[in-house]
Amino acid sequence: MSVAYKVVIQLSSNDILVQKATISQLNNILNALPSVSIELVMNGPGIDLILQNAPLTNTLEQLHERGIQFLVCKNSLNQKNLSSTSILSFCSVVPSAIAHLIVRQHEGWSYIKAGF
Repeated sequence: MSVAYKVVIQLSSNDILVQKATISQLNNILNALPSVSIELVMNGPGIDLILQNAPLTNTLEQLHERGIQFLVCKNSLNQKNLSSTSILSFCSVVPSAIAHLIVRQHEGWSYIKAGF
């Protein structure tokens, strides 16, 4: 019987090296834990990762096809005067990234802050 793991990862950096490291970590998690649920929650400058025409779009699409959910903070979109049409089509919007992280942790999800 396999154990189902649940992890929510917060990305709040638009540093391309942090973003690439996060993508690498996502792949590593998927490879090590086949029965894992992963949400990548982006807020603040981290939302740059999933804006239309972002440089890593193809890689993100592949990760989404492998089951990773990409969630974007509505408050962060509002701060940048962006609408949900500004983000990649496979991403979802949550009202507040921080509130979502609190709820997930309360539900027993593991929490990881992306970065070095």
